[in-house]
Amino acid sequence: MNFFSLILSIFYFFFCFLIKDYIFYSSLGLAFSLYIFIDFVSKLGKTFPLKEFIVLIASIQWIVGAKISYSFGKAHHKYYMYVEEDVYMSYVVPGVIAMTLGLFIIRNHLSIDNIKNSFSTTSKKSHLSIAYTLVIIGLLASVSNKFISIGGLAFVLYLASLLLYVGIGYLFFILPKYKWYLFFITLGITFITSLGSGMFHNMLIIASFFIFLVTPKNTSFTTKLAVIFFGTFFIYMLQVVKKEFREIIYSGKKVNPVEVFYDLIEREFLVEKETEAQPLGAFQQKKEEEKESDANNRLNQGWIISRVLYNVPAKKPFLAGRTINEAIEASLLPRFLAPDKAGADQALINFKEITGLGLSKNASMGLSLIAEFYANYGIVGGWIAMFLYGLLISLSITFIIKVLGKNSYLMIIWLILFFFQVVKAETDFIKIFNHLIKSIVFFMILNVGLSLLGIQLFSSSNQKDELE
Repeated sequence: MNFFSLILSIFYFFFCFLIKDYIFYSSLGLAFSLYIFIDFVSKLGKTFPLKEFIVLIASIQWIVGAKISYSFGKAHHKYYMYVEEDVYMSYVVPGVIAMTLGLFIIRNHLSIDNIKNSFSTTSKKSHLSIAYTLVIIGLLASVSNKFISIGGLAFVLYLASLLLYVGIGYLFFILPKYKWYLFFITLGITFITSLGSGMFHNMLIIASFFIFLVTPKNTSFTTKLAVIFFGTFFIYMLQVVKKEFREIIYSGKKVNPVEVFYDLIEREFLVEKETEAQPLGAFQQKKEEEKESDANNRLNQGWIISRVLYNVPAKKPFLAGRTINEAIEASLLPRFLAPDKAGADQALINFKEITGLGLSKNASMGLSLIAEFYANYGIVGGWIAMFLYGLLISLSITFIIKVLGKNSYLMIIWLILFFFQVVKAETDFIKIFNHLIKSIVFFMILNVGLSLLGIQLFSSSNQKDELE
């Protein structure tokens, strides 16, 4: 499949470059995105394609979404591309490729078959006890987190709540006959919870990680494409109605979020809007086009990156690593050693400073790694930083599985905990590094705590295979 995807991507590059007359870097970026997509789909069900997923999300949000916006033109007063396409793509495309090289320079064994083989018949009972323990901790933490807003404790509870999904990941393999029931029930509850808050990021990430674990190995490529197409269309529907949905549920009126969501979906997609007798007027047609453009604006992280390219260094000097150093200090040093270290709102402060844009009170946006690295180190320095970041992620996976997991393949399931925030392409370095470091510390404390209670996560008695 790699050879096929490579040949297809090369043909697509020449199609974009010679026939569509796209600029070189746009053609290269789109062809590279196609290659990653095919590679990702082909590995579903065979491996836990975490690295491919990270690159795919970045490619979609930084390259594909940006290209669509360049094709649309300036369709919004703020969410548009601030620099020319050649300026943008000549930095972003090599940056994504550099990150990919860093990610794959070290090989990580993330085979799904190895996870299955780790659940031997004799160890299933002890693993089932571990799974139920993790689910209970996750549920208790999720409930507690609704009532506790103390910064440090709230983050610990947030990490603990992710254990629910790790525990369910265990159950997929321990109780394979019930995995689809567990899959749909968990996602259904998560979806309803997301409707209540108006926030859907967590649900989409959980769904993605779960699909990595439950997709059968013998699933055909076309079937996987169909599932991904359905998921993509669902995400598109979310983006179209999300703005209006949030306005309704945040209005203070007592409404049923499920009914509101269904009504909006029905109005936008299930009711015919135009007939030959009653064509859409110019105003309605413009509103429909604006909704389509707005959906891409939510997909496209490129407008923020382009704003940084526009603003730095013309209006704001390069930061020379300041925000990266702040992130490392905030993640590694406890508050009593660094009382002035960056807090939870630092990412928003950095966004306003580096982009020069103001945000409404409730708005929350991230620079993205590639924009933050540029703002600190410039073009070449940004490429180097992207490569080192990819290498950091690959080394982290190796450390997590070989050291924390004692060479157990079961640790692949735990990647849900460590990389829940890391996979997001719109996240700042401080959020990514903070989550990665603190989740590792959290796991180490959890592992010791459970062992004191007689629960061994990766003991020799419940571990069949080891990594080579």
